[in-house]
Amino acid sequence: MELIVKEPLALPPGKKIVLNHNRKLQQVGQAADLLSEFLRTLASDFQQLPIGEKSWKTMSKASKEHAFDQFKVIESSTMRTMEKGIIKRGIAQRIENSWRNARNHLFHKVYDEKLTFDQNLKRKPAGIKANHWKKFLEYRLNEDTKEKCKKNAANRSKQLYTHIGGSKTMARKRHKEELRPGRPIGRREGWTMNHKKKNGSYMNEDAHLVGEAIENIESQDPSSKEFSHNDSLAQVLGNEHPRRVRGLDFGPCPSQYFRNIPQQSDYGVQIEEYQMEIVKLKAEAAELKAAAAEEKTERQRLEAEEKAKIQSMKNLLRYIIQEQGGSLPPEIAEDLDSLRSAPTSSHAR
Repeated sequence: MELIVKEPLALPPGKKIVLNHNRKLQQVGQAADLLSEFLRTLASDFQQLPIGEKSWKTMSKASKEHAFDQFKVIESSTMRTMEKGIIKRGIAQRIENSWRNARNHLFHKVYDEKLTFDQNLKRKPAGIKANHWKKFLEYRLNEDTKEKCKKNAANRSKQLYTHIGGSKTMARKRHKEELRPGRPIGRREGWTMNHKKKNGSYMNEDAHLVGEAIENIESQDPSSKEFSHNDSLAQVLGNEHPRRVRGLDFGPCPSQYFRNIPQQSDYGVQIEEYQMEIVKLKAEAAELKAAAAEEKTERQRLEAEEKAKIQSMKNLLRYIIQEQGGSLPPEIAEDLDSLRSAPTSSHAR
């Protein structure tokens, strides 16, 4: 059944729109398209979600729950509590994002820098309480807020690439693409799909370089295609944002998603074994090096002691010679010559 966004608000009693979910508990299918439009409409209703709040964090829990209660998630009898929480958290994130974008758009559309503060107060859009509009303008014109806006603009200018997926969520795009080959779309494929144009070329050179780097890693290590903390996407782009996973969009977060990933392939396990063997060999080499250094030190100590003993004997003989008036018995003189010509232990080695 095809529906437009206003029709869910006028459904007759007992009628429901059932949302389908993928394995990652993200909304997919035609009903998900409708949900996206509905969430944007809901987030723009500043009577339910006041525009005057400084941020989504300061929004009252009652307002958030009321917004979420505008629709009900159809739950199966086998759905676990954790799964229900993931679905609710994902939808709440989307409402938050839409609310933030809606009020930012409204400010730039309505506020006129050429007018005074009081004049801008009179430009209050319909459907917004006067005190809420005043609080919102005060918040936007606050020096701290202006500084944050400048920093955000600077950070956006540093972005090497942005996605070209439009308003359609990545989960919906993935679901549509998976229907064609009849197989799951990998995380890397999801990222690539959102950064390529319809003609198959990357959106810009930076995205092209990232795509080539990912393909190069996967060609050398097939196991990097599998979902993990160190898959091809993670190796090129680094750590994940704490609230979402690249290539998957809203819903799954790293701590929940990667925790449930099955064990690595044999290829990946073999690589880990090689790495452990290398660490072991390095440790053994370090032990051998330390033992060799210790042996050298001991040998140098013994040689020094031997030289000191010989020098003491020479000093003693010199003293005896002086006491004998410069001459020694023939047998002692012969032993002395032998001692002088004898090599030290270091030379003998």
